Amino acid sequence: MSEELNKEILKELKAMNDKLESLNNERNKGLSSVGKFVALFLGFGLVGPLVSYIMIPLIIKMFN
Repeated sequence: MSEELNKEILKELKAMNDKLESLNNERNKGLSSVGKFVALFLGFGLVGPLVSYIMIPLIIKMFN
């Protein structure tokens, strides 16, 4: 009886381990394609122009 119980416990532990591994793999995938598009839009559409708007006048002042 204890042999069957040990096998059943081992089977359940393996199932839980597989489930945890699948959840961990899903979490480590990174940004989705929509998230990448939003990051690209924000980078080129907002951050780039703001940095150039600030940096270009500073560069001009340094060389004048």
